[in-house]
Formats: sequence, structure tokens, C-alpha cells
Amino acid sequence: MKRKKANGEGGVPSEGGKQGRAASVAMFFRKNIYIILMILCILAIAAMITVAAVLGSQPEDMPDTPTMQTPDDDEDEDAVTTPDDDEQPVINPDDDEEPVWTFAPCLPATDATVIKEYSDTELVFSATENKWKTHLGTDFAAAAGTDVVAVFDGEVTAVSSDSYYGGVVEITHGNGYVTTCKLLGDVCVAVGDEVSAGDKIGVVSSDFYFECADAPHVHMELAVNGAGEDITTYLKEGDK
Repeated sequence: MKRKKANGEGGVPSEGGKQGRAASVAMFFRKNIYIILMILCILAIAAMITVAAVLGSQPEDMPDTPTMQTPDDDEDEDAVTTPDDDEQPVINPDDDEEPVWTFAPCLPATDATVIKEYSDTELVFSATENKWKTHLGTDFAAAAGTDVVAVFDGEVTAVSSDSYYGGVVEITHGNGYVTTCKLLGDVCVAVGDEVSAGDKIGVVSSDFYFECADAPHVHMELAVNGAGEDITTYLKEGDK
């Protein structure tokens, strides 16, 4: 005798079996609704975070499509405006640069040597006067009769002669520089004469009282803006 199949003929589930499974699923969702909702929320949050990360990885400032810009009228005017003629530097390649004025005197006589230096603070002995005193000039020794020359370009501004200092010639060189030569004989220049360095102004003489106890020499004084200075500090290195 054959048994009947519990699920009906041919093994097809019965209507009661389907309803039971549906009821089981419904019961599962009812019992786990909070868990399911929580999972869905987590998935939604994860999706939002993913989208935000993808968007955030893109550059903030995307280059715009280049466009042709026309400068404003004010900017265009500034671009083409040239300064006034007075403001533009005038450059002439044919003009030589202005030379720098330098006082560089030569020796007052050929092969002259310094026998007494300038001293405005320390006393030096004067054999002529037999005493110690300042010496506000420089004595250049040379043989009597040797030509004495202007040490630098300038204009003769004073000439005198007496038995004490002999012939005295003052030459103004410009820029505040003035030289005075004393103990000259045969002075051959006059006030107003323009002289150049090396031009003869007289000769070495030993016929006068001033510093007559010393060897024949030219006593030369230098004033710069009215103040006495040592002329040897201005001489070319080879002449010192």
C-alpha cells in the first residue's frame, strides 16, 4: 500500500506550505526591523561619505576656458603713455663722461728733495732763527738757479718780492686748492696769468733771509679751503 506525499501530488508544495513560509519571512522582518533599518542607515551614510570623498579629491579651482580680455581704457592708457621729455634721460654716446677733478701736483723743481717737512703741531728747529717753531710749508731742496715750476694747473693770483721771503708766487688751482712758493728769484709770471703744471714761474735762490741757514730750496705752502695742509700727501708716489 503506497503512502501519500505530504506536499500533495507530484511533490508540488501545497498552499499551506507557501503561506507558512511567507508568514515566517514576515515574522523575521518584524523581529529584525531595527537591525535592518540600522544596516540601511549605515549603507546610506557610507554611500554619502564615498560620494563626498570622490568630489573632494577633485581640484577646487578648475581652470576656466581661456578668454580674450580687453584691457580697460585706463590700463591701456598707462601702457602706452610715455614720460615727458624732461623726465627722460638724455643719452648721447658721443659725449665723454665728466672727468673727476683730482689735485695731483708735480715737484716744483727737477730732482727736488724734501729737506724739511710740513709740521703744524710738532715744533721743528729753525737754524736761521736758532729756535724751535712750527713749519707751515715743505722745503724742496734744489741747486741755486734751478727752474721752479707750477705744480698744478691754475691762475696766478698774487705776486710779491722782498728781501726776507724773496719772490713769492701764489697760484689758485680751483676747488679750494692754493699753492704759494717762496724764496724765488727771477719771477717770470704776473697776476692773472694762466699756468699749467710744469710751466716756469722763477728759479731757486739763496739770496734772501728766510731760512737762509738751510741749503738752497723752495719753500712751498698748500692751503685747502683756507686751511694749511701737507702738499707731500698729494704728490704722485714716485715724486715723494
